[in-house]
Amino acid sequence: MRCGHEPTTGTYYEVLEGGTGPGAVLMIHGGGATGACFRADLEGRPGWADLLAARGHTVWVADWPGCGRSGNRVLTDIDYGDVVEGHRRLLRDVIGVPVVVVCHSMGGAVTWQLVEHERDLVAGVVSVAAAFPGNLSSPSQVLGEEGSVTTVRFVDSGTVFVVDRSRGYLYEDDYIYRQGIATSRRFPMALVDRMRAGLVALPPKMLLQRMGVLPGLPAVQDTTGFQGLGVRLIAGSEDPAHTLAIERATSDLLSQWGADAEVVWLPDRGIDGNGHFLFFEDNAAEVLDVVAEQIAAVSVR
Repeated sequence: MRCGHEPTTGTYYEVLEGGTGPGAVLMIHGGGATGACFRADLEGRPGWADLLAARGHTVWVADWPGCGRSGNRVLTDIDYGDVVEGHRRLLRDVIGVPVVVVCHSMGGAVTWQLVEHERDLVAGVVSVAAAFPGNLSSPSQVLGEEGSVTTVRFVDSGTVFVVDRSRGYLYEDDYIYRQGIATSRRFPMALVDRMRAGLVALPPKMLLQRMGVLPGLPAVQDTTGFQGLGVRLIAGSEDPAHTLAIERATSDLLSQWGADAEVVWLPDRGIDGNGHFLFFEDNAAEVLDVVAEQIAAVSVR
């Protein structure tokens, strides 16, 4: 394994050399996480990144600019544009070869920007319960404003967020139990505290952008890069922010732009009961088999 920082944006990255296998993968985490979520499960066993490397992939894992191990940035100044720029520079200036992007949660909106602006370096996309482009965003319900604090009910899940724009946001119980775990029958509830111990503060502007309270959830302006791109959207049955209807709407939009986009609904594969944190759930290895299959599908074009 090698690691380093992209010098302009401070983006921390790791690369796990997979030898002469089937191609490179870039994994983009979601809000409140770091690349560590792909390195180990909640009991310390090898995570998805390590297991993909063991299958022969060279795997790149990054922390968002200003988050986790990425340095030299003020967290409250970070917005989606900064995270997009960090990953664009990582792709262009550090990786420099086409990758399949595997994105999770809020990392999805970053990924669609990579397709728009760095298409020659994006071989395909495997979205794992990941956010749609800003073109589909709907404003959430603002319940109150007091000073720097905004209280929001997220339109996609009904979760209430209390976001103080003067400091990094740490997930509250309402998110952890209503949206992150929700009705998952696969999440190891005895290990909730272990998951929370690994979560970090996320930029408050980004969270408000994701919920449509602030403008800036990146929308695709030039759809040319989506022509012929292989995209697979993987989601489980118990994720209230990534229902089958939401994933189909995303797939339909990407297909309209010319992508070869398909929803991979885990229950259709006989894999039932998964929530949002699929890489931490008790059948993570089974879900990874689906992820690996879809990496291969979008790579061979």
